[in-house]
Order: sequence, then structure tokens, then C-alpha cells
Amino acid sequence: MEFSRLIEADVPVYLQSIPAMHAHFSSFDSLEVTEVGDGNLNFVYLVSNRRQAHETVVLKQAVPYLRVVGESWPLTRHRMDIETAALRYFKALCPAHVPEIYHADSEQSLVIMQRLGEHRILRGALLEGHTYTHVAEHLSGFMARSLFYGSDLFLPADVKKDAVKRFTNSELCKITEDLIFTHPYDDSASNSYNPALPQAEIDRIQRNPPLRAAVGALKYAFMTRAETLLHGDLHVGSVMVSTHETYVIDPEFAFYGPMGFDIGILLANFFLAWYGQDARGGANAETSKNWLLNTSSQCWVGFLAEFLQLWQQHEQAGTGFTGRDLDGASAQVFRDDFMSRLWQDSLGFAGCEMVRRVLGLAKVAEIAGIDNPQIRAGAEIKVLRLAERLLLERTSISNMAQLLEWVQA
Repeated sequence: MEFSRLIEADVPVYLQSIPAMHAHFSSFDSLEVTEVGDGNLNFVYLVSNRRQAHETVVLKQAVPYLRVVGESWPLTRHRMDIETAALRYFKALCPAHVPEIYHADSEQSLVIMQRLGEHRILRGALLEGHTYTHVAEHLSGFMARSLFYGSDLFLPADVKKDAVKRFTNSELCKITEDLIFTHPYDDSASNSYNPALPQAEIDRIQRNPPLRAAVGALKYAFMTRAETLLHGDLHVGSVMVSTHETYVIDPEFAFYGPMGFDIGILLANFFLAWYGQDARGGANAETSKNWLLNTSSQCWVGFLAEFLQLWQQHEQAGTGFTGRDLDGASAQVFRDDFMSRLWQDSLGFAGCEMVRRVLGLAKVAEIAGIDNPQIRAGAEIKVLRLAERLLLERTSISNMAQLLEWVQA
């Protein structure tokens, strides 16, 4: 079947043609379809039966261009195959934190999945000052399991190398390489600046050779170090939450890369939200700020504990890398060095993410949504100063408590 982009009116007809959908909908003539995609890449439709509210799904379709730019930035639709495969993989590892897939159509570059009706995008919830008790526990567990089980620390070498080929995601990796590691530092036409942000603060990033060299090293790591299967875009806009549940969504950027990338992107987005709350103020600002710092800390500490537990379990069973190849003393030295580098990588990637959200194409609402340009610029300066420090001094910081002091400084 030739590819065609579905519009709202097409969706009920398409769903009725899929046998699996007859188990989800008792009728197709009363379906309500709403396009809700606010991301940069794809179209997302919420579908529900007006007569039976519990009959509902999400349909997500990739189009052959970057949606945020338009047809002038062409892309292949292969990314939806990658996203579907990643969702299934992560679902198998973390069933409580990944939505269920009901149907995938490679020819139409779409996937139909579980609708999380009572859940909210975490970014929007944080903007309103909401906090959630279990987010850190759930996200740290997701990162520990996904990053460990996709790596050479667990997988036999041949299985890992086949997985690297299967999840090659060249086009979306190129977007990341450009928008996170390149354009914010070269005054690209795609960049966007707050007019109130002093040029000296922009130059402090873009005209800083040691900083640009540090970013270059991180870009090289991103391009060459295929350590594990990453989500590839793990920020607070890719997480949906309710009081007791947390779901990770939108892994279209999934690929094999350095472990610290997912961790760094997530931490950076908690810090961006902290600076946004600090600038906005308000009655609940201190509660929100405390939650953001505590959650970022718990995400790292929880990840570290579970990741090391998984590593040691498989080491003792002789099924992991160190269990197969190193004796006890050597394994401990290797493990300590590995985790130290992972921490420093995470900090560096966090710095890159923070720079690009101020100087690059894609913003975050916590900062860009501040109405007063001067107040926004004040927050942006703090973001850039922390990012600069993370990029240039990340080897001098050894723990999360010290990092949180940097954030607040």
C-alpha cells in the first residue's frame, strides 16, 4: 500500500481495516479523533469512542520530513520502525513503564498503542507545580535496566553487534549531532536567541575554545561509542505520569550510543525546570524546586544502586562481561573506573543539553515560556553558566550533592 499521511477523517476508516482494532472498538462510526502531536517529528492522534469512553487508543505516524521545520527538511520514515522496535524492547525489560503496542504498520509508518488516559506529560505537570512521589524510583529503574541489558556488560558480543546494526538510526542521530553538539556553538541560522540575552553570554559559549573542544569530545563519543541501546531523547516531555505510575514514551531517537547520554539529558531537563521555577517564583515555587533537586538526585542514586546490583548479579553468575573475563580484584577496578567515566559523561551531556535549550532550535517551555524577556534572560544566563561549568569542570565533581550545590550556586 502506498504511504499516505492520515488526517483526522481518515483514521476511523483505517482503524476499521485492521482486524486487531475490532477487539478495542465496538463500533467505528462514533470515533472521535484529535490530533495532539506537539513534538518536532510526528503526528499523534487520540482516538476514542464517544459511546464507550474506555475504548481508546493512540495512533502515531511518521512523515517523510521534520515536522517542526516542514518539507524543506526531508527524512525517511524508517524512524517509526526503530521506535516500534525500541518500544517492544523496552516493554519487555520494563513492562510497568512502557505503553503496550497493539498494531504496527511499516508501510504506513505508524504504530497504534495504549492510551494513557489518566496520565500527563511530566513537563506540563511540572509547569503547573505538580510533584510526584514515584517518578525517581521508576525512571532510575528504567534507566538501570535499559542501559545494562542492552550493553556488553550483559549481552554476548555477537548478539550485541547484531543489535547495533538493527538499531542503526543515522538520520535521527544526525539531527542530534547537529542540534545538540554543533549548531548551538556555531551561530547557525537554525538557532534562536532571546533578544534580551546579552551577546557576551552567547559569546562566552560560542567563542570559548576549551568549551567547544569539550563539546567536540562528547560529540565524538556520541558518534562512536556504541555502549547500549539508548532511548535517545529521555527528557521530561518523553515521560507521562500519574499519582502511582510513570511511563516512558517516544523512543524514535533510539540507537546504540554512550550510556551517559540518556542520564545527562534527563538530569539537564530537571535542572532546566528548576531554573524556570526559580525565575517564575510563585506560591509553590520552593516546593517544586525542592522536588526537582531531590528527584534528580534520587534518579542518579537509584540508577547507580540498581545498575551495580544487576552488574554484580550477572558477574557472580558468570554471564556478564566482568564475570566472563576478569577476576574479582580486576573486576572491581574496572567497575569503579567505568562508573566514574559514566558519571562524568552524564554531566557533560547534561551541559550540552542545557546549552542547546537556550541557544539552539528547540526550547523548553519552562524557560522559553517566561513572558518577561529580562527575567527569562536571567534564567538563561544561570543555565549557560552551569552548562559551562559542567563541560569544563566535570572531572572535578564526584557526587550528586556537589552537583546540586553547583545548580543552586
